[in-house]
Amino acid sequence: MTKTTGSDLLVRALRAEGVDTVFGVAGDHILHMLDTMFDEPLRMIDFRHESGAVHAADSYSRILKRGGVMLSTTPGHANAIPGLANAQHSEAPVINIAGSADSSNIGRGAMQEFDQVGLAAAVTKGAWEVPRPARIPEYVALAFRTALSGRQGPVHLTIPHDFQEAEVDDTEVARYAPNEYGTPLTVMGDPAQVERAIEILNSAQRPVIFAGSSAGATAEPSEVRRLVETMRIPFVSEDSARALIPDSHEYSMGFGYQPLNPAVQHVRDADVVLMLGKKLDYTLGFGGSPPFAADTKFIVVDPSPAQIARARTAAVGIVGDLGHVISQLADAAEKRSWSERTEWVAAMRSTHEKWHADLDALGKAEDPMHPMDVAKALRKFVDDDTHVTFDGGDYCHFLRASIKRDQPYRFHNVSSFGMIGVGLPYAVGAQVALPGNKVVLANGDGSLGFNGMEIDTMVRHNLPVKMFVGNNSIWGIDWQIQKGIYGRPVWTDLLPTRYDVMAQGLGAYGEHVTKVEDLDGAMSRAFAHDGPALLNIEIAQIISPVAEAAINRKMGSHG
Repeated sequence: MTKTTGSDLLVRALRAEGVDTVFGVAGDHILHMLDTMFDEPLRMIDFRHESGAVHAADSYSRILKRGGVMLSTTPGHANAIPGLANAQHSEAPVINIAGSADSSNIGRGAMQEFDQVGLAAAVTKGAWEVPRPARIPEYVALAFRTALSGRQGPVHLTIPHDFQEAEVDDTEVARYAPNEYGTPLTVMGDPAQVERAIEILNSAQRPVIFAGSSAGATAEPSEVRRLVETMRIPFVSEDSARALIPDSHEYSMGFGYQPLNPAVQHVRDADVVLMLGKKLDYTLGFGGSPPFAADTKFIVVDPSPAQIARARTAAVGIVGDLGHVISQLADAAEKRSWSERTEWVAAMRSTHEKWHADLDALGKAEDPMHPMDVAKALRKFVDDDTHVTFDGGDYCHFLRASIKRDQPYRFHNVSSFGMIGVGLPYAVGAQVALPGNKVVLANGDGSLGFNGMEIDTMVRHNLPVKMFVGNNSIWGIDWQIQKGIYGRPVWTDLLPTRYDVMAQGLGAYGEHVTKVEDLDGAMSRAFAHDGPALLNIEIAQIISPVAEAAINRKMGSHG
């Protein structure tokens, strides 16, 4: 009778899910699975810290719209938890698999023992310990199904080390083999609600569309474009939905975050708002007034019933996967005639264009340089297919506000969790997902410190990410807020560290840029380098619109 190990079953189950890449860090309790995987057609990207590996799997999964697998040993699983908490907010379908001590020793002081499943349960959609080796395929299927259904998000599996080594009869395994099931991503919206939504949008005078992460997870850009062009409604996007229609499109008003795009502030006059997988969270004042009018009607499309009418009553709530509901909406919209809302679209467009002109005017080619000098220089090297990640406070706010995107799945930003330090491993995941593309990271000097050692990972795996660090020797946004509210900084001053020398020490190209006149040449050298490159760019301590808004809110609450 043929025997198969638990690790063989794991690899077989992962391959059945289409997995060809895994991220992680080696350790005692996953050594058997790693040895088994090494002989399989899997790309194995090893990191210097588990949180970086989770962030990379997060990035990879959202770009390619598939599960991203991350492996860790037992204490490594504890290191992975912050990344899983962030992945909840970025809505990334990360499948986090950890080993553990032998199952027979759990509960009596086994090596590195702790409640892995209990800890992961708080920051994932589901967490399980596989109960016996033969059921590994069943639980892998459960993990992928859970991660990729509804509002997507991370999941966790613990597989004890003895289960990895155990031999199982193929006849028993056959019972759990995922031969026929498919991850359910075809949840349609209720047809009556779809028609009602189109009826309200058709009669609207000043409608707006917000697209959020859940739209990015399942929507087809061509179908989003068909919907928007049919209804002729202004469209803004963020997170994984960024640029589902190009920023250059006549109905696109760009980045959907009010402090970094005043065009979005026109929502105060909107009569109908269509929410495509976007939460009414703190970024939109929880649907309050402001930023919306008291009589604004909301049409909410979301894969999670919990998000329908949360924070504010919805005129129409449609539960379903965004990709399919968007097609349903477009089909229904094409059966009606739509008026051109010329003044409404023109007002938003005018505000949008003036904002970008005003941003460009901030870069005056003076030393110490403004963040907008970096943005203007970087735009010369970034094409539509370049993936760009922004990580950090005030420095990056200027860049993400001003660098437009015309291609979907080419943008990452700090998630709604606000966890900085994610950018460098995000960029690693992006380069793995897009091996032939340019991948760019705009990073603050504070946030670089969290996962800076992953430059070593870039070098070892030949991942030619280009990193542009804005060095102002402060934790930018908190330093500015402290100065604005309390009159002094506390714990927010840094040193003018030579991050370029650090990059060189790790095997990457590094260059120190102190003058704006040298910026173009330095960027040319960075992009020409065959491998990862980092420019350590000295910038002025400039307050961003986001920090200004935070200070105004705080001071206003005291006034």
